[in-house]
Amino acid sequence: MTEPGGVACRQARVRNTFAVALTLALTMVACAAPTTPTHAPTLESASPTAVATSNPALPTLPLPAGYSGIPGPGAPTAMMEAHTPAGSVPLGEPQSLEIGHCGLGSPIDFDGSLWDPTAGDDGSGGPLTTEQQGELINATQVELKIVDPDTAVLVTPAGARVLLVRHDGARPYALCD
Repeated sequence: MTEPGGVACRQARVRNTFAVALTLALTMVACAAPTTPTHAPTLESASPTAVATSNPALPTLPLPAGYSGIPGPGAPTAMMEAHTPAGSVPLGEPQSLEIGHCGLGSPIDFDGSLWDPTAGDDGSGGPLTTEQQGELINATQVELKIVDPDTAVLVTPAGARVLLVRHDGARPYALCD
């Protein structure tokens, strides 16, 4: 006789152990393999509605190379899907969120979608400062606000603003160092 749930519990533990081991392996690879994206999306290519044209108050300056999280050719990647519930964030209402270890290169999972960083500024329309760039490549507590169904703005503690567009479905992420 086996203990209650014995086989099922052992199988669940094996699955959970495998998931944890895979996550750790991907993290270790990310820490050992720097990637250099070859391109960053432009606002027009990432947003079919050309949001900046209709709302000039949004950031429009291109992000520095490598900030988009778009993997370069041959870069080790992990395919990610959104896990947050769709429709959980009211339009125009600021929400607090911590971006991951890789900053903007980490998945930004918000309101049922992943979000792609497309443009940014220092909060006043100028280029990002060194301090602001540091916030965008590391884990940082930020504020996110959805400004229309497919567009959001991320604001860092130092005032940097980053324009995000909703990504349709899963997407690959470069493993960062």
